[in-house]
Amino acid sequence: MWLDRLTGHELRVLPEKVAPGRYWADTTGLTLNGHTPNFSGILVGDEGQRCQLNDQVRSFILPNQVDAASNDLLFKAITTIDADLQQAGSLISPLMPAAIVDDQGHLQPFEERLLEVLREGHLHRISQRPRLDMHYEDEVTDIARARRLSKGALVHLASHSECWQRQTLSGVIPRKVMARFSKDDYGIYENRLYARLLDEADRYVRARLSTLGSLKATLEQAMEFYKSADIDHRLARAVCDIWGMTFDQSSTGKAFKVLNENLHKLEILHKTICGLRQSGLYTLVDRNARVASALHRTNILSHDPHYRHVATLWELLGKTHAGATVDAEERFKRNQNLAQAYSRYAGLVLRRALHPYLGGRDQGIWAGKTLQLRQKRLEWELLITRASGEEVLLTVVPWLTTDHAPEVEVPSNRYIAWPAIGHDLQGDAFLGQWLPLSPSDMYCEERFGLLVDQTLQRILLENYGRALEKIPTVAINLTKGASALQVDLQAKTLQVRNMLGDGLLSDLHAALKSANAIRLGSELLERNQELATLQNCPVCQKQGRLVFQSPNGFRADCDSCGTIRYLRGHKGQREYEQLVGGKRDFRTLGRRGWALPIKS
Repeated sequence: MWLDRLTGHELRVLPEKVAPGRYWADTTGLTLNGHTPNFSGILVGDEGQRCQLNDQVRSFILPNQVDAASNDLLFKAITTIDADLQQAGSLISPLMPAAIVDDQGHLQPFEERLLEVLREGHLHRISQRPRLDMHYEDEVTDIARARRLSKGALVHLASHSECWQRQTLSGVIPRKVMARFSKDDYGIYENRLYARLLDEADRYVRARLSTLGSLKATLEQAMEFYKSADIDHRLARAVCDIWGMTFDQSSTGKAFKVLNENLHKLEILHKTICGLRQSGLYTLVDRNARVASALHRTNILSHDPHYRHVATLWELLGKTHAGATVDAEERFKRNQNLAQAYSRYAGLVLRRALHPYLGGRDQGIWAGKTLQLRQKRLEWELLITRASGEEVLLTVVPWLTTDHAPEVEVPSNRYIAWPAIGHDLQGDAFLGQWLPLSPSDMYCEERFGLLVDQTLQRILLENYGRALEKIPTVAINLTKGASALQVDLQAKTLQVRNMLGDGLLSDLHAALKSANAIRLGSELLERNQELATLQNCPVCQKQGRLVFQSPNGFRADCDSCGTIRYLRGHKGQREYEQLVGGKRDFRTLGRRGWALPIKS
């Protein structure tokens, strides 16, 4: 039985096209692609298209190769953060690690050597004056075209009278002869190596440009936070705090400068390589001519003052691919480990987002309820635990993929966290029920924080103004003169509009208990605790003023930070709005300003 992680539904049979990381199996007894017996866990590929489980043949959906460099940077960042998390065991920064920026932002040995070789003109010299071989061919041709006779020209002429023009007493005057023609052969091993070096270098530099471009975008985002005037100071402080766990403002500026300089050098490098691939020797070598990755050192590659640099560059380029040639089983295990690391990364961001509620722990009390964060398989669940059972409020499904499938119907309390590579979502927290999650995203904790805030505040808002029914007369008699309560004597309902004082709350609870309305007593206590939580400003945590507004809403003003909250509308059509400075823009406020429709 397979679990579709996106929908939460179980499947007996996998679809023909399998998205890597979407399906989970506890046990199968099946062998995956002939290398992994008794497969279990997350179904990921081994970087090939084949997905064969015993005799069941499916195919994996392969990722877009355009995103290969961005994916590689993401995988390195996730792996580094996961290693730090395992070692530190605390709420470390979820943003791009400094080690990645330092490692990837500087020029690699191959790049430095290639810049030096190009600067000295060795590859240009090879392009303009290459070594070549002479290729000879024998061909029967008109006597006027012949410049050199082949070795067997006379024998051929003697036995082929059709090549004679006429015969004389002294011999034969030929019309055609077997001539030897020569032409330049540019396809020698050294030239083929040169051409393939340019191809591989072009692919490598394009990937590096993409990587450095992603890092530059991340650092630019950080620099904007330090300089921006329209970003709310609380959001700026929150983001700069977690960024500061990796870089301070000074080191960010230095890293950005180094990155810009190296990006410029790589752009020049790429332009030069493109020029070499469009002229000279490269155009004369067969595009389909291949060379083995293991270098064969010929005399030319060892002693020629220009070609010997081709050999050096080929070996350095080979070292950049070291470790990439692992077998299918190792690639599969690596992809499974990456999926697990991404899940732990999602858990880190969730814990940080839940810090105002749980203080960094996995369980705590909020609004009189026991909140718990737990991992189930690779998913994360936020739930309320009670003596009668548990209620799952939110499920976050971390999916390490470049895919985005908005057509999939996902349950309302289920969110898919994915890297969102290539999506510009800075102005929006979510894309439907798809939640961007990447170390390159400065807003990653804010997005999760907004999701958590909306999930938990929704409970309080849906319960606000909800009447307690079948109230005993003995309890109704105690409500006279209580402005925080609204009583319907005919329907015998009680509506709690504001927080009750300890004395009245205690008396009402005792009266309900004496009338054997224990459930109502518990609901009354719970409603009062919810109101106490609702009175606290979600932005600064200070107690605000909650004022009931007819028919079934409220207005809450915070004198400390100026946040204004509204719950308005009629029964079944209410909306909650939280404004800071009159705005609720995610880009400038993060999790602090938002609106949400509320069911009654």
